[in-house]
Amino acid sequence: MIKINLLPHHLRPVTRSPLPYLASGAILVVAILAMMVLWIHVKSQIAAKEGDQIAHQTALDTLKPVVDECNQLADQKLRLADKMSIIQEIVSDRMIWSRQLFNIGRLTPDNFWYSGINEKEKTAKETRLVFDEKTKKEEMKPVTVKHRVLEVSGYVIEGPGGNNDIYPLTLNLEQDEEFAGIFQFSSPKLVDTEFQGYRVRSFVLEYLITQGEGAK
Repeated sequence: MIKINLLPHHLRPVTRSPLPYLASGAILVVAILAMMVLWIHVKSQIAAKEGDQIAHQTALDTLKPVVDECNQLADQKLRLADKMSIIQEIVSDRMIWSRQLFNIGRLTPDNFWYSGINEKEKTAKETRLVFDEKTKKEEMKPVTVKHRVLEVSGYVIEGPGGNNDIYPLTLNLEQDEEFAGIFQFSSPKLVDTEFQGYRVRSFVLEYLITQGEGAK
């Protein structure tokens, strides 16, 4: 039987090639396979990283007592440094009397001996700049101030030069940098007298304490 297509040419069905569909399907399959390979690779990397993390965490847990002890030692070191700083600050502002008594002893000539070494408080009138509440101005006014004083008393007999002057002692004390840096010579009191039949000079020396105001 003869079949005759009576449709116009532009309306007739066109026979298409399957190659584009096959190519698209192949590309899709390749893309899916590539994504699966990439997913498997990333998954293996994640598993490896998790294994490293577990190993590191295990090692860290093993070393935790050492780390804690190290941290405790670091904290103790900081606290000790703070305490040492506070102690040094206190010591620098306090009088070490045993040291000062040693200084007095090593600076004392052989013909001197002491009857007393005392620390006392002395009041004096001084003119100072003070704020007047009434006038609201600073004015020079006499005020009563308290000073801490080192009082050294004793006797001096005739020395090698045949005199009983206190100058050798006061000179030694004034020329010693450590002693003179703390004590400032104020005033002497001298009395010529006798002690057990010997001609002696009684002395009382006062030194203003210019350092170590926290000392007791």
